Amino acid sequence: MNVNESLVGRRACLRGLAGLLVGTAATAWAASETSVLLGTLQFGTVQWVADVILRNHLDAQHGFVLQTLKLANTEAGRIALMASSADIIVSDWTMAATQRAAGDKLCFAPFSSAVGGVMIPQDSAADTLRNLTGRTLGVAGGPLDKSWLIVRSAGKAQGVDLESACRIVYGASPLLAAKLQQGELDAALTYWNIGARLEAAGFRQMLSVADCARDLGLPRRLGLLGFVFHEDWANQNRQLIDGFLAAAADAERRLADADAEWQAVRPLMDAANEAVFAILKRRFIEAIGHPPAEEEERTAERLLAILNQTGGPQAADGLTTLPEGVFWPVANADR
Repeated sequence: MNVNESLVGRRACLRGLAGLLVGTAATAWAASETSVLLGTLQFGTVQWVADVILRNHLDAQHGFVLQTLKLANTEAGRIALMASSADIIVSDWTMAATQRAAGDKLCFAPFSSAVGGVMIPQDSAADTLRNLTGRTLGVAGGPLDKSWLIVRSAGKAQGVDLESACRIVYGASPLLAAKLQQGELDAALTYWNIGARLEAAGFRQMLSVADCARDLGLPRRLGLLGFVFHEDWANQNRQLIDGFLAAAADAERRLADADAEWQAVRPLMDAANEAVFAILKRRFIEAIGHPPAEEEERTAERLLAILNQTGGPQAADGLTTLPEGVFWPVANADR
């Protein structure tokens, strides 16, 4: 990507600053009426979608030019978005809703309904949340992780409070996976991509977060992660945002239908062997497809109530009601 030295405006300067913040070389992107700058994480699944878009020129087909900004971590993505150093990032809808409630009008369009689950050794006799009583359970992300709160809520519906019934070990997902493999944990609630690697290593999923959501009366497809962007930018650039979302949907369809696309994105997947590759592929494809924004919003409102009931006011950063306008009305939803 070429540097345009003549650009010294606020957006270019902030992009250079965000580049430093996320640990990449400071680069000023030329402002363009046709470009969309997408923040991506290393090994993040949105990289796969971006790769399909670029290789197949789906951006040109939908009237925009896709550019990507490599981010060091999720927080770097938030900084880049708030500094207008990225047009779109991937985050959860509660982040968008919290910022919107604070006055920063962010919008959310679902990207992935992939969720994690409780992983156990293949020979474990556990088959329900009740069976985890007295066992050591690893929980990725911490006590307010949304998946954990959903699982806890499902446990309470079955008459067991996992937080007190189990020996809980909080930690980073890869570390907990290692402890499970070493026999230091009886079970681990982890993210879907780590769960896929554990499955390839001979472990099994006792139940998924989607199963727990269903038991709570929620749809199994929880669009927790999605594309987040500023409403003002989207309203001023309707062709760009609609084109980007349409291109992303096209890329997902190609990944669902064409094995050649998977062979092309494989270098981005950190898949050490065929088993990991196959399971990552299967789980990603299973998570494709999103209901209309109105349905997503109703689900989010119900989930927000569950999160607050189980985790208290800190569960969603103090958010108790869903601000109007969080969910962007995606054309051709259920994609």
